[in-house]
Amino acid sequence: MVQDTCLEHSGCEARIEQLEKSNADISKRLHEIEMAVWKAAGTSGVVTAVLVVVLEKMLK
Repeated sequence: MVQDTCLEHSGCEARIEQLEKSNADISKRLHEIEMAVWKAAGTSGVVTAVLVVVLEKMLK
């Protein structure tokens, strides 16, 4: 079904579609960044735990 739009608002539909596509792209990238941050946090936690154990053994 074809929808009639006036010339004044014809660009609005295209802009809305562009913004929706950009939003989907940004959401995907944001999720990837969030996962990278979680992995980095987990890795740093493991490294910190190992360092604490090593230092405790060295100081005893």
